Amino acid sequence: MQSKRRQAGADCLRLLEWLEALGAEVREAKGVALLREVFSQQYEVEQSGKIESVKVHATGVVTNPHDPDAQWSAKGQGKQKKDWVGYKVQVAETVASQEDQSSFITSVVTQRATESDDAGLPATLQKQQTLGLEQPTEMYTDGAYISGRAIQEAKEAGWELVGPAQPSASRAGLEKEYRIEAFDISITERKAVCPDGKTSTNCSKLTEEKSAKVTYRFEFGSQCHDCAHRAACVPSAQPHRTILVGAYHEALQQRRRDQQSEEFQLQMHQRNAIEGTISELVRSHGLRRARYKGFAKVDLQNQFIAAACNMKRWVRKLLGTAFGAQKEDLGLSGAFPWGVLADFFVQIDPRSFPERKFA
Repeated sequence: MQSKRRQAGADCLRLLEWLEALGAEVREAKGVALLREVFSQQYEVEQSGKIESVKVHATGVVTNPHDPDAQWSAKGQGKQKKDWVGYKVQVAETVASQEDQSSFITSVVTQRATESDDAGLPATLQKQQTLGLEQPTEMYTDGAYISGRAIQEAKEAGWELVGPAQPSASRAGLEKEYRIEAFDISITERKAVCPDGKTSTNCSKLTEEKSAKVTYRFEFGSQCHDCAHRAACVPSAQPHRTILVGAYHEALQQRRRDQQSEEFQLQMHQRNAIEGTISELVRSHGLRRARYKGFAKVDLQNQFIAAACNMKRWVRKLLGTAFGAQKEDLGLSGAFPWGVLADFFVQIDPRSFPERKFA
């Protein structure tokens, strides 16, 4: 198998070298550019001229030349790792209230497989604005969309981003009780207080030259030397404890505290319905399988799927209102209209598609 892969790579390279001698119209053709991209992603040419297959592929590589927009990507680590070939989709819907239990999809945003959820949030808000929808007063998400900057920008824009913040990254040699969450940090006052009650001795503002990203470094100096918690709090390679946080850490710190309350956890129950919506889109409408090639057609398919789901919900709402008004005259139980709708709208069995295009 390895020899066949090397031979395929050698043939591809020979063809590309032959094409270089032809006119620009041929060299820059779409198919040639795709072949050049696939070769660079799949093979390495050593100094000796020997061609070897790439052992570890980065996310975003072309896996099928017939649909180069469909990219390979992976998410998570260990047993939680999921990989797929295709695209990603961001789905937003309204939150049902006690007066009106109906909810409707407000936007569907199709993304490249390699794009992050961080980019999905502004793309979703932009899509809703383009559709002429009002800005939400609250938006419930999972932890992948939550960052100090996102929380602060939402607050400044006049709405609230609600979701649990991820824990800080673990560091080798540090006990869990002495991670950043255990420190009371105030960027405004340029000070941090450790779990033992000691205050930082120095705060430095750091700005990256290329990205202009701002971070703050807090140091605790010599007071860590004789501290009883030094072994658990200070890495062995450092003389004292230092903490590095982003410019929006105060917003992130407050969210990590708020999410421990019972009130916050009850509030997050309002997000649960979106999981059912994703399941409905996948099982009843085939969202997980792209029927067409190319990003534009896949995005159009996703818009049609969301529209079909909303139409079903709207009819269900209208019939529910009509039956509710005539319930006493017709002698019907409250559950009857919903049973009829389930039988009317669901095809014989929801079709099962392979997990090829969506995660």
